[in-house]
Amino acid sequence: MTMNPNPDPTRAQLFLDDTGIEDARFVSRQWHPPIKFPDPVLKAEHPWERWCPVAYGTVLHWRGKFRAWYCGWTRDERPRACYAESVDGITWEKPPLEICEFAGSRRNNIILNPAGERRIIDDLAVIDDPEDESWPLKMLYWEGEKHDPKDKSWGIWLARSKDGIHWDRSPGLVLPHWGDRFNGVSVKVDGRYVVYGRKLGSWVDHGRCVWRTESRDLRRWSGDRLVLHRDAEDPLNMEYYSASVFPYESVTLGGLERMYLSPDWLDTELIWSHDGGRSWKRAGHRPAFLSPSNGPRHWDDTWVNLPTNPPIRHRGRLWFYYSGRSGAHGACYPLNHGGIGLAILRIDGFASLRAGEREGWVLTRPMNWPDAGLHVNVDPRRNTRSHPGYHHTGELRVEVRDSSNRPIPGFTWNDCHAMTRNTEDHPDGCAAVTWKTKSLRRLAGRRIRLAFRMRDAHLYSFRARERTDG
Repeated sequence: MTMNPNPDPTRAQLFLDDTGIEDARFVSRQWHPPIKFPDPVLKAEHPWERWCPVAYGTVLHWRGKFRAWYCGWTRDERPRACYAESVDGITWEKPPLEICEFAGSRRNNIILNPAGERRIIDDLAVIDDPEDESWPLKMLYWEGEKHDPKDKSWGIWLARSKDGIHWDRSPGLVLPHWGDRFNGVSVKVDGRYVVYGRKLGSWVDHGRCVWRTESRDLRRWSGDRLVLHRDAEDPLNMEYYSASVFPYESVTLGGLERMYLSPDWLDTELIWSHDGGRSWKRAGHRPAFLSPSNGPRHWDDTWVNLPTNPPIRHRGRLWFYYSGRSGAHGACYPLNHGGIGLAILRIDGFASLRAGEREGWVLTRPMNWPDAGLHVNVDPRRNTRSHPGYHHTGELRVEVRDSSNRPIPGFTWNDCHAMTRNTEDHPDGCAAVTWKTKSLRRLAGRRIRLAFRMRDAHLYSFRARERTDG
């Protein structure tokens, strides 16, 4: 994979790998999982979701509300597409929509029933498509008669909606014979709709794995490509159940569902791509981003996965909704209990470059600087879980250098005002870097490098922002 020689610094530059780093000394990369809200925010309350609501779906903040499209499972294991909404993202309502019938009544929040008594809707992905004023929301969903070799109409189907509640199913089957676990990216990528899933017959050589396909119109699909499959670094008892993918600032991120066969459980690993999701990178020791809860029996102690959407930026943090269960494959009702939970992360907080008591530094590769100041996302605390008001022991300074790596007068480390406060509660989680006498906007249009020097600090990201003179 070729590194982008001209990164866009107006988008947050993360430190997930060394792609943008020219050199570094005495720093290490640290991975940060989100912190879980202790209870599920959506749980089984009605007969049509008696098993559990499953985030094989999408959660968006759309038209002023949090909105969730998810699968509701019943004791007969016939999942249906359901809808819920919330004002604050914590307390959810399941409105009686009067659309679909269940047990002789339409007073439920079901938006799509399977089209047949033996069929199921096992997965769905809602796409926010604001360019289409007539149908601003699209839904890809898996429907078929599971494990029935005579059924020729199983695969991924398409529906469309004006309001997210009433759906027109007339477009029909668009990806026949794709497997029942897939994720459609919830926004267009470079003008295309993209799906990650299981292609028919792909299990033979690799076990469960992830393919990518794309379309300009959601009907004709092309470019089928195997993008993720287990390798020699993975345990022998592990396969890739699925991957949810979303654009994030300067990269494409993904939640790789790792299925362990013995014992039977699933966690989620953070993966990333610099080419729009065609090739993927992973951390060296492959830590879990989201793990089942430890300890005594818990609602999410066996299975966790992300929905199709990116995290929602809310109250200055990243909100990740996720699906959790206390049972996996073959667990009988009611042991396979679960719900939809919430986990929270600081903005850009996936990984940091950390320096300890010994001072470390990081030098970026050259980049074209816009007419903007520099903002950094930094936490100058030795322990990021310490009390927010605890004494900050560390600091960060920035030196600006030319493309030949020579310090630019007025922008040296000695000219820089030390950053000694955690920026987590600032807008976008970052704060301006300033120098004593000069503004970085003077260097607009020049090709520069940034050298970060820090002690007892975590550096998460940097970006160019126009709303500053720093």
